[in-house]
Amino acid sequence: MRRLILLLLMAGAPPEASGTGTAAANFLKLGIGPRAIALGEAQVGLADDVYAAYWNPAGLAHLQVQEAGFVQNQYLEDISEQYLAYALPRPSLGTFAGSLTYLHVGKIQGYDAAGQPTGKVDSSDTSLSLSHARAYFADRRMGSGISVGMTGKYVRERLDTVSSGAYAGDLGVMFTPGKKWGEHLDGWKAGAVVRNLGSALKFDRDAFSLPGSVNAGLSYAGQWRGESYTLVLDGRQPKAGPRSFGGGIELRTLQFVIVRAGYTSEGDLGNGLRLGGGLRFKVVQVDYAYAGAGGFGAAHRIGLTLRFGKVPDNPQYAAQRWYDKGMRDYSGRRFTDALVEFNKALEIDPLHPDALKMMKQTYEEIKTMVPQ
Repeated sequence: MRRLILLLLMAGAPPEASGTGTAAANFLKLGIGPRAIALGEAQVGLADDVYAAYWNPAGLAHLQVQEAGFVQNQYLEDISEQYLAYALPRPSLGTFAGSLTYLHVGKIQGYDAAGQPTGKVDSSDTSLSLSHARAYFADRRMGSGISVGMTGKYVRERLDTVSSGAYAGDLGVMFTPGKKWGEHLDGWKAGAVVRNLGSALKFDRDAFSLPGSVNAGLSYAGQWRGESYTLVLDGRQPKAGPRSFGGGIELRTLQFVIVRAGYTSEGDLGNGLRLGGGLRFKVVQVDYAYAGAGGFGAAHRIGLTLRFGKVPDNPQYAAQRWYDKGMRDYSGRRFTDALVEFNKALEIDPLHPDALKMMKQTYEEIKTMVPQ
C-alpha cells in the first residue's frame, strides 16, 4: 500500500483522478545527478557538465572535453532509476549529447475494473534523448557569450502489459556576461529552459499530457579565502501545479573535496532539505546526494562522471586575467607590480589591445616617482 501511495504522489494525482488532461511520465521531474539534487535541484543557471542535457541543454555548449555520466538513484519503496549520458564537444559544430533514463518499480498488487486483485504487476518508464548546444557571440578574452541548446526525447511508460509512447523536447538558453559587462558580473550566469513540450501519452481512449514547465535560474562562482564556491537559485513554473524554487551552495576545498547543501520547495515528500558531496579528480568524479522523504525514508543517488581529453588552452582569457590584476595594482598605485603583470599579459597574448598602452603608462608613472 505504501508503494501504491508513493506512485500516486509521483503521478501528481489523487487516487480517484482519471481522464484526459491528467499528467503522466512524472519520472521526468525526479531530477538527474547527485550534484544537482544536493543543490536543491537548481541547475538551470549553472548546468556546466554532461547532466546539462537534462537540466538545461544550453549548458552543454560550455563543455570543453568529452564527458560521460552514470547515475544510480535508489529511490523509495523498491523504486530505482538509472541514467546514462555522453557529451561530445566540437569547436566548430557545438556539443552533441545522448542520454538514457530508465526507472523501474518493483511488483505491486494489481486490480481489475471491479477492484478485485489480479496478481502482482510491475511497471517501468524510459526516456531516450538527443541534445545539441552551441555558443553565440562568444568572447574568449572576456569569457562572455550566449548559448542555445535543445533536446529531443522519446518517452515510454509501461504498466504490466500495457504501454504508451510520446515525443517531447526541451529548449534552453544561457547567458554568461563575463568581464565584458563589468567586473561585478564576472562569475555570474543566467539560464532559462522550457521542458517537456510534446505529444501526450495515450492509454485506451484517454490522453495524458507530459509534465511541462518553464524554469529559470542564476548561478555565481567565486573565491573565498582561496577556496572555490558556487551559489545557485532556480524558479519553476509547471504546466499544472504551484510554482516552486530551489537553491544551494557548493564548496570545493583541498582541490578535490566538494561539499553541497540545498533546499527545494517542490514535491510533497520530506522537508525539502538536500545534502551531498563528492570527490573530483582530473578524469574521474564521484558524487553522492541525500534527499529525505518523510515517512517513506530517503532517496540516495550516486553518480560517476568521466572526462576525456585535455582542456584546450585559452591564452586570451589567461592574458586578460593578468591584465585585470595589473589594472587593480595600477589603481592602487602599486606600479612596479602592475608593470610586471602587464608584461605577463603581453607575453601570453602579444595582440592584447590595452596591455601595451597600460605598460607604457605605468612606466611613465614610475619615472615620475624616481628622483631626478
